[in-house]
Amino acid sequence: MASSEPLPMHPDFARWYGAVGLGDDQARRELRWNGVGAAAQAANSKDVEALIRLAFKSRQPAAAAQVLKIRQAFHSADATFEMQGNDRELQVLAAATLAALMNADASAGAEAALAITTTSFAGARKPELPMDLAVLAEGAIDRIAETNRKRPSLSEYASGPVPKFDFEKATAKVKAEPNAEGFSQGFTLAAEEASAAFGQLARRQANAVQAMDKFLRAQDEELQMLWWLTGQRSFDLDCAFETVSADVQPLVFGKELADHTEFLPGPAAIKALLSRAGLKDRRKITVPTLINAGDPAWLRRLLPEADPSMVSTPLHFGIKRQLETGAGDSWIAGWAAAIGVAPDFTLSPLMLGLLFYRERLLLLFGDE
Repeated sequence: MASSEPLPMHPDFARWYGAVGLGDDQARRELRWNGVGAAAQAANSKDVEALIRLAFKSRQPAAAAQVLKIRQAFHSADATFEMQGNDRELQVLAAATLAALMNADASAGAEAALAITTTSFAGARKPELPMDLAVLAEGAIDRIAETNRKRPSLSEYASGPVPKFDFEKATAKVKAEPNAEGFSQGFTLAAEEASAAFGQLARRQANAVQAMDKFLRAQDEELQMLWWLTGQRSFDLDCAFETVSADVQPLVFGKELADHTEFLPGPAAIKALLSRAGLKDRRKITVPTLINAGDPAWLRRLLPEADPSMVSTPLHFGIKRQLETGAGDSWIAGWAAAIGVAPDFTLSPLMLGLLFYRERLLLLFGDE
């Protein structure tokens, strides 16, 4: 999220920071917000993962290098910020940094919002924070998805001021030196002025083309998803939706929709598409039932080269553990203990499909 523009303070930051119990020091609060802005603007995929681990106080600590980078952002903004011994303050500030990221309609904000929802795991993991990150994340996903699909107004690019062709310098040069050398330099100055003016027009046109190209690509993204839904056929398994085992449908349908996604966080209608594909909202199943229903060869294709995060991609982490030990019950207790949920925790196939879709996006688009 590289930007030189300072982030405006979130209207709820005073309340959030007040939960740390450091008093109502406005000057300190402003300095802390400057640190939030610096951390958010420098954040990449590894930093997002670290911020989430800090905010959720996960059993698996954030990478030391990322924690040092995040702490340094706050220390650089305010030398009074302690580099250790203030874990509760850092937890709240990490959560505030995630909120600041999500307020920016950019890929880093969309990635943060997706990762928060997958980490929250439909409310199974809820940190002790002065804000509900999962609710903020859902709102950010809807807002960014809508922004990505907003039809650009080309009139905004065409209605700007017409660049002025100012040849005063060229004219003055010719008048001052009415000879071959003067005319030559005058033509050079005139050419530079014309080039600058046409350059403004070209940039305006390029911005208009870029905006329309993004909009059309977003439309194509949804069109491919609708063709997939209309065809009612799994590309991976080469069979009709109805013949895919109901227990593994959330994985298959979530994965195939992710394959068609061009822009984070995907269309706002993903949940509706999964529902129309056949995923139910009332029936409940456990994650082990979901993963054990998958074909091992197909499941292996889902795993990235790097190990999936047990914090932000718990379903992919479950697949990895199951493949290591084999289908059955032997992997379940270790997986459940690692991610901090009960082994018999249940979710609807529709929610599991949505979470798996979002995890796929994190793995497909991370570090872009």
